[in-house]
Amino acid sequence: MYQQPLSWLDLYLYPVLVALLLWGLLTWGLLVVNRRGPLYGRVALVASLGPLALAHWQLWLVRDDLSIGGCYRAFAAGLVIWAWHELAFYSGVLTGPWRRPCPPTARGWMRFSIACSTHLYHELAVAFEVILLWRLHLDALNVFGPLTFVLLWALLHSAKLNVFLGVRTLTIDWLPDHLHYLGSFWRQRPFNALFLPTVAAFSLLAMWLWMWAGALESEKAVGVALLAVLAVCGVLEHWLLVLPAPQRKPAETQDVAST
Repeated sequence: MYQQPLSWLDLYLYPVLVALLLWGLLTWGLLVVNRRGPLYGRVALVASLGPLALAHWQLWLVRDDLSIGGCYRAFAAGLVIWAWHELAFYSGVLTGPWRRPCPPTARGWMRFSIACSTHLYHELAVAFEVILLWRLHLDALNVFGPLTFVLLWALLHSAKLNVFLGVRTLTIDWLPDHLHYLGSFWRQRPFNALFLPTVAAFSLLAMWLWMWAGALESEKAVGVALLAVLAVCGVLEHWLLVLPAPQRKPAETQDVAST
């Protein structure tokens, strides 16, 4: 049992560094793998089945461990499991029955339903994963792994809905070539009605998590702080969708001082 209060470093520095490092490395790895094409991504998907199984095993081992190490292990396992599902989507293995651009005549509910069908198999796999994690953590004390997975799912779907409704900055070039058709479902506009409510909700969630972490007098606070860092990252990602992308000013348009 942890007797002494957590230090400032334990609560406000180390969780931030660890969460940013793991989240950044996994995101960078997904981008690198999927930019190489679907075959490379599918090979990586099969090769990562071992880490996927290991992550589930780690969650089982720390299901009743609320020590600092247990919180970090559960958080890392949740990130690895989420990254595997994202790799399954971006490699083209688990996408959906619709794998073509959006029809020009599709509007309203039809456009939304077709957009959902581009992700259907992926969403079913995620739903199965949530049920599995729930079963693994019945009566468990350490649920930071499943919470990490669910929080990442919520942040991603909020971003997807905002991109579907319309945002200022679209990054279609980040999509692998075999998924460029997804860009046809996106809209470019300065704002949409969903943006501020979603950003406000996740901002309040991040604030509440940080306040909860600061109020806890146990090592469990580290797990809460890790979730808070993810929520903050999600809020920043949402703002990047509406901020103007930096553009280079052509040399020929630059003003030349006259004398």
